[in-house]
Amino acid sequence: MNPLGKYASYQDLARLEYGRLLWAKPATRARLLRHWTSPSHPHHARFAAHRELVEKVLAPDTDDVSLDATLRAQGQSLRAAAREIPPVFGSI
Repeated sequence: MNPLGKYASYQDLARLEYGRLLWAKPATRARLLRHWTSPSHPHHARFAAHRELVEKVLAPDTDDVSLDATLRAQGQSLRAAAREIPPVFGSI
């Protein structure tokens, strides 16, 4: 079963998969963090509020099914967490 649900959004899937690919490289991870924490980024406050969750979800070695189970035990889900990954505007 897909942890993002029966009707997973392709945008959510792409944000999660590409986010993990970029997050796996330390230099790119640092650039993403600078980008998302910049006051000029439209979602910087939202990222600050959910940073720990976003970092947990983007960890490249996570198993989606067990991660979803852990998040559900905390009253969240992988589907909702994927939506907290901020977009990238312009170039990082």
